[in-house]
Amino acid sequence: MANRLENRTLSRRMQHSASALAIGMALAMPCAAQAQDSAEQADAPASTIVVTGSRIARDGLDAPTPITVVGAEQIDRQGATNLAQVLNEVPAFRPQSTPATTAIFQNNIGANTADLRGLGANRTLVLIDGRRVVPATVQGSSFAPAGAVDLNMVPTSLVQRAEVVTGGASAAYGSDAVAGVVNLILDTSLQGIRGSAQLGVSDQSDNTELSVSLAGGTSFANGRGRVVAGVDYVDNKGTGDCYSRDWCSLSYNTVSNPLVDPTDPSQGRVLANAPATLILPNARTATATINGQIIGGPLAGTEVRSDGTLFQHDPGIFYGAGIFQSGGGDPQLAFYQNFPISSPSERLNSFAHLEYDVSDAITWFLEGSFSKVSANTIGAQRRDLGPRVITRDNPFIPDSLAAQMDAASLDSVRVARIWNDLGPQQGTVDREIYRGVTGVKADFGGSFTLDAYYQYGQTNYSQRGYNTNINQNMIFALDVVTDPATGNPICRAVLAGNPAAAGCEPLNIFGNGSPSAAAADYVSGTVEQDTTLRQHVASVAVQGSLFELPGGSLAVATGIEYRADEAQGTADPISTSLGFYTGPGAPISGDVNVWEGFVEVVAPVTDMIELNGAVRLTDYSTSGSVTTWKVGADFAPTDWLRFRATRSRDIRAPNIFELFGPLQSSFQSVNDPENGSAQVLTSVLLGGNPDLEPEKADTWTAGVVLQPRLGPGNLRLSVDYYDIQLEGAVSTLGAQVLVDRCSAGSAELCQFIDRDGAGMITAIRNFNLNLNTLITRGWDVEASYRLPLGNGDLTLRGLATIVDDLTTVDSTGISQDRAGMNGSPVSQPSGVPRYILNGYLTYAAEPFTAQLQVRHIAPGAYNTSLVGPGDEGYDPLLPNSINDNHIDAWTYVNLNASYDVWRDGDRNVQLFGVINNLFDKDPPVDAPSSFGPTNNVLYDVVGRYYRVGVRFRY
Repeated sequence: MANRLENRTLSRRMQHSASALAIGMALAMPCAAQAQDSAEQADAPASTIVVTGSRIARDGLDAPTPITVVGAEQIDRQGATNLAQVLNEVPAFRPQSTPATTAIFQNNIGANTADLRGLGANRTLVLIDGRRVVPATVQGSSFAPAGAVDLNMVPTSLVQRAEVVTGGASAAYGSDAVAGVVNLILDTSLQGIRGSAQLGVSDQSDNTELSVSLAGGTSFANGRGRVVAGVDYVDNKGTGDCYSRDWCSLSYNTVSNPLVDPTDPSQGRVLANAPATLILPNARTATATINGQIIGGPLAGTEVRSDGTLFQHDPGIFYGAGIFQSGGGDPQLAFYQNFPISSPSERLNSFAHLEYDVSDAITWFLEGSFSKVSANTIGAQRRDLGPRVITRDNPFIPDSLAAQMDAASLDSVRVARIWNDLGPQQGTVDREIYRGVTGVKADFGGSFTLDAYYQYGQTNYSQRGYNTNINQNMIFALDVVTDPATGNPICRAVLAGNPAAAGCEPLNIFGNGSPSAAAADYVSGTVEQDTTLRQHVASVAVQGSLFELPGGSLAVATGIEYRADEAQGTADPISTSLGFYTGPGAPISGDVNVWEGFVEVVAPVTDMIELNGAVRLTDYSTSGSVTTWKVGADFAPTDWLRFRATRSRDIRAPNIFELFGPLQSSFQSVNDPENGSAQVLTSVLLGGNPDLEPEKADTWTAGVVLQPRLGPGNLRLSVDYYDIQLEGAVSTLGAQVLVDRCSAGSAELCQFIDRDGAGMITAIRNFNLNLNTLITRGWDVEASYRLPLGNGDLTLRGLATIVDDLTTVDSTGISQDRAGMNGSPVSQPSGVPRYILNGYLTYAAEPFTAQLQVRHIAPGAYNTSLVGPGDEGYDPLLPNSINDNHIDAWTYVNLNASYDVWRDGDRNVQLFGVINNLFDKDPPVDAPSSFGPTNNVLYDVVGRYYRVGVRFRY
């Protein structure tokens, strides 16, 4: 299988190699995108900094691995109130966890994580000043994986730069660095005071955001001591729901077109010559309505108004299977109601750093931070698409319906209901993160230095889900009879004396608005889950030069590190027993301890050739010992041309949630090939797997860096190829993939799918598994060119990532490549575009600066597991056929500008403004996902957005 996959991808990589070089040259021209801010200072004397991916201090331009640096200047230009907003515009990142992708999910709302290469945020190591950070996310159904760092905790006002190494760095920094590292460097040497205040609002007058920040630093004890502190406050009110946007209210979704006879495909589909899945506008639920719809039997399609009158359900365009229709039905699609397009949140970050020179050779430091993020969202209403059996003795059956039941000799009917009148779930999450670090930095004389520290971090995570339906109470409340003593409706279980039904209030299923307040209270409760994450880290590292080689000093770094991660939680009894319609499930309890030791060497063999390498031994309390390593070489034949390559073995051990996460429940729609590809809404259970083993990745990168003087300016261009092959990847296959693979003959996966006696899916267990292989290959291109223009400088910058492969090969040997997949289909992982280009054109002439940003997303497929017209192998009789599997190229334009109203040296007062999505471009409206009719991961769903503010430094 591996050989076939390698042969299949070889020709594709050869094709894209030419594309990479072409794009690289194009980015050096006036259609360039953002590159590293450090390049802006390249004409100044270079200072030595510790670069991510290496423990050895060296100049940033000599990095042996591809590195992108995003500096404070670019953060300020974009008016970003969260570092994730800037990082997610670097093409190598996938914006998988943002306010636009967490709104529908109750857990982890308000979190922003870093996801390099589309490999998942849990495979991107996030550091602060080279040190690990306590995780902040928990297990659940959101796009934010458990155990990831929340970038909300970082005070943007004190970020000096973010260094991103887009390749394996486990040997240098340890587990989790499979996709790369994000190292956030804070300005701990700030002198003076700086602050800002800004206001943002969308063109639709929502998503209002207020942000203020203040930071300051000073020295004391004749300069031997220094202190820096800062605080940020951001309050974002979020947006309206899908129907607050014209493009979203078109309500595109998938409608099933089943076979006329599943046993005889030759008879074709219900809609002749059309594929199995149709993406259509005005989608509505077909098998349930807000009034309640009778399913099956002689009264099928009958709806009952709250006044007891009957009418026939309008099926619109419905082909007899699945849960959606096009047109007809209710006024709005229940699956797009209530939850905001972008969720609201409020956060407070504070940070303080103190250091003191105990002697000329020893500096002691102490720092602490506190972050609080409060977020809320409106969840889903209850949707009983699986019909409820209502017996004839139910006193809520209106006379008109009773007469028809009697005429048809029916002793019961099956009713499916959208419970808008019970209201949606109201979700809140409060996340408090504490972090304290103390340590020493010592100069041993000569070239050797020591860095030792102890760090403690703690996350207090609290989740509440108000007005959440209780499954068993719904069963009791809907089974209603007449109390012979009073003549009033009563729950059958109460009349029978069942103690579990104590307090039951009869619930009327017929007609929107029919439930009584008492019944609504009885069937609803509050989800409660509290989780505490703790992390201890102790580290000692030494670096220095051993002896001279022809090209310079042989540098070495070595150290040991101990880390202990623990998670403990509590939950309400109903959540623990999975008794809520949706909920976070039972609490977690688990811990992982890690010992690590490493050595890293840089050997300048000659003036032109440098070799570098690292090795790390890691011992996990849960999975034993593993060894990671890296070797690399640099060759610089001239001062303007350099070649570089690295080869590494990287690892990631499963985190606490992946190992010990309890069962959690959600509801997702899947197409069932065993029933004519009919669409069903089913329970999907998530959970940990204590038998997981560490992932192992083989990574190599190779590239070229050019820095010639070209005309009146300087050109900087780098083109790097990356190849990451991860074996035993810890992941969930996704509910739809499990169903498809089982149906295709992978019997070992059928154990995760439950069916009833009629063969209908009742539950899917989407647990963590060690999948065979996860492969990603592609190209990173960076370019910048600066030239003097008038009284200032004109800078052209560019970033591009071209993805050749993002392939999952599951335990059955079946592969799916999500490179070029621009959609984010329900119940499946989202893919990445074939390429993304970011172009920045900046003109700076004091006191004025302006920047035009262009972000171009390649065309792609909606879902690479489907085939549509124009795709190879398309046949409407295939179960994976679809009427439209293409998404066009998409381009966004942003504009920002600033003006210094007063400046005196480094002191200034500056006004600034930003317009994002300048032309108010709507996203593609026919790419349905869990969030609505588009892919909120990739496309802007808020619309044109304005920011204005003032900042100062004194």
